[in-house]
Amino acid sequence: MPPLAGWTLTVTGFVGKSPALDHVMRLLVNDFFIPLVICLIMLALWLGYSDRAKREHIQRTVMNAAVAIGISALVVKLMNNFVNPWPRPFLVNDSVIRESARRAAETIFYFPHDPTFPSNGATIAFAAATGVWLGNRRAGAILYALATLWAVARFYAGVHFFVDVAGGAVIGILTALFISKIFMPRVEPFSTWAMKLCRLLYLA
Repeated sequence: MPPLAGWTLTVTGFVGKSPALDHVMRLLVNDFFIPLVICLIMLALWLGYSDRAKREHIQRTVMNAAVAIGISALVVKLMNNFVNPWPRPFLVNDSVIRESARRAAETIFYFPHDPTFPSNGATIAFAAATGVWLGNRRAGAILYALATLWAVARFYAGVHFFVDVAGGAVIGILTALFISKIFMPRVEPFSTWAMKLCRLLYLA
């Protein structure tokens, strides 16, 4: 098991004690709700500025964030092909942690069986948040809050260990920083050509 595995027992122990909290967590842990909200915020940023200079700045920011999402998901996929250090919390040998996590997953979510480390959800959410934050602090802060809620909900539901979501967050943040600060500036003028193509197609 990973470090801090005992935290799973503490957190999943709250499941079932507050129906209202469980209901909120079912919404937050969903595979679609928070990703959809993140996408809608990025779309609003893409379309939301009338000033040409501001619009171009934020559209490049959103483009960088979108590339970071894709690359970070690829990083997780490649890692999962070579590394699977421990099972999901509801599959571990420790019967106390396993049964607590199993009960939480049954109550809040379902039983995913892909590799648990790193959390793909945390990875892409924090990649999006970091990419946006670099160009728009207010929107980035909102996305960081959403990413944190998604990660906490998956921990609460017993489908990830704390190390899984923390590792995913670190990978997402580092990937977005690399894409925005190093990769995209190095591949100019391709990003500029991409923006021009979007304008030609009336997408920007």
